Amino acid sequence: MQKLKFSYFQLTFGQEETYLHPERTYLRLKRCGYDAIELCPPKGRYGLGVQLEDYVATHRALTADYGLAVSCLNECWGEEWDPYSPTYKTLTEPQTADLAVSETKVTIDIAAELGAPFVTVAVATHADITPDTVQASTAVAVDALRRISDHARSKDVRLVFEATNHLEMGKFVNTVANHKRMIALTGCDNIGIQVDWFHANFEELNPYETVMDAHPLLWHMHFRDSNSLTPGYGTVDFKAVIRALKKIGYDGYCTIESAPMVPDADTAAKDGIDYLKLLERIAEYQLASEYPNGYAVEV
Repeated sequence: MQKLKFSYFQLTFGQEETYLHPERTYLRLKRCGYDAIELCPPKGRYGLGVQLEDYVATHRALTADYGLAVSCLNECWGEEWDPYSPTYKTLTEPQTADLAVSETKVTIDIAAELGAPFVTVAVATHADITPDTVQASTAVAVDALRRISDHARSKDVRLVFEATNHLEMGKFVNTVANHKRMIALTGCDNIGIQVDWFHANFEELNPYETVMDAHPLLWHMHFRDSNSLTPGYGTVDFKAVIRALKKIGYDGYCTIESAPMVPDADTAAKDGIDYLKLLERIAEYQLASEYPNGYAVEV
């Protein structure tokens, strides 16, 4: 069976490390056996004054030095809870959708420069979506996604569409079923699904079924446990998740995104990948032809 690939979302190590001392992340991930790193470019409230050009040059050098790939670029949304803020981005309000499109195009350009296959997008909402507004909000989102998709296609980058739980962004596109409906409405073949297991823990009925329902559009994942900590520290059934991934032949990245770092960054990063790799080994055995017949009956 094809082995899973593991990545870590760098921003969860904090802004100081992410933007001022990124080499610390690369050293940690290399030491722990990761294959890649997920990045969040310095924009909006993130960056601590680091310029985009310097950021790209730094990560181009670090990926080469440490032999790590860039799994994805995360376009962070909703920097301020103000729909008219110059930094707030949603895909559901006309006032902010244009900003979301323009900012995501910049992130797509960076992804292309760094060889990242994906850029994360999210719907994000400000005003509550209601039965009276859902049709108009969907139309705004579909139009914005199409415009982002066109730019991504020109750069040979794909989009991965993440849903958040209803407590954070309201009841709108919270499940993989609605992911698929929204993607189908765009008519775009370069938009897939990114499942975040922290959010899915609120919204989906069963993790195994979630993977199966998202397939074949499941292109990227965030592994965060039910309590937002590193995988294994909460209650998400990651054994079922990985068994499903093995069944569908998943070839994307499994990106850990834990926050806060409990008990500390090094332990969280090491425990997360070690736990998921153990579950991968168990899943491979469970799906092997000899399981569970350790003492096979001869016929």
